[in-house]
Amino acid sequence: MRRAISTLLILFMIAGCGINRQIDQMKALENCKYTIRSADSIFLANTDISKLIQNNKFNLESAPNFAIALLQQKLPLKARINLQIQNPGKETAGINEFDYQVLLEGKNLTQGTIDQKISIAPNGGSVVVPIQINQDIYPLLADAKNRKAAVDFLSSNAEKKAKVTLKIKPKIGVGNSQIELPGYFSIDKEISNKTILSAIERSSAP
Repeated sequence: MRRAISTLLILFMIAGCGINRQIDQMKALENCKYTIRSADSIFLANTDISKLIQNNKFNLESAPNFAIALLQQKLPLKARINLQIQNPGKETAGINEFDYQVLLEGKNLTQGTIDQKISIAPNGGSVVVPIQINQDIYPLLADAKNRKAAVDFLSSNAEKKAKVTLKIKPKIGVGNSQIELPGYFSIDKEISNKTILSAIERSSAP
């Protein structure tokens, strides 16, 4: 009996150490630097978005399916955003499986789950994490003011910035199970129209 109790206590201590290590790595993750490295396969209303850019101007009206999508009240946006995470700290940053939300100026753009462990070495280590976007953005662009703001943002010769928020709900690994933690922690970042256009150009380059 004593041996069984001792074994059980050791297992709890090991699990506790593992949980503490995961929490420390998640804290380090909050201090990492986040950069959009590239964007692949961006389609709006089933149209390659690179075809909507003419002379560095974004033209929604050139999308043959855009008017039809508005009439159908369904405007699908599909893309893969390759997010580079760099760890400038002295401790390893990482996270297990997690749910995420991406918000643009406070409005939900997409949500999903990353079901793979991410570990980022200290002192400048980096990884690239693909974020999938598959969202109906009709509620955003149905409003003429929002549509004009989006076009102006992507067509301006001057650099403009918008606030992007990445909300992460981590899961802690305990044994063979993943326990979802309550609530999200948020990472706010400003992204410029020039960054978005450059990412689109890289994705469409041969």
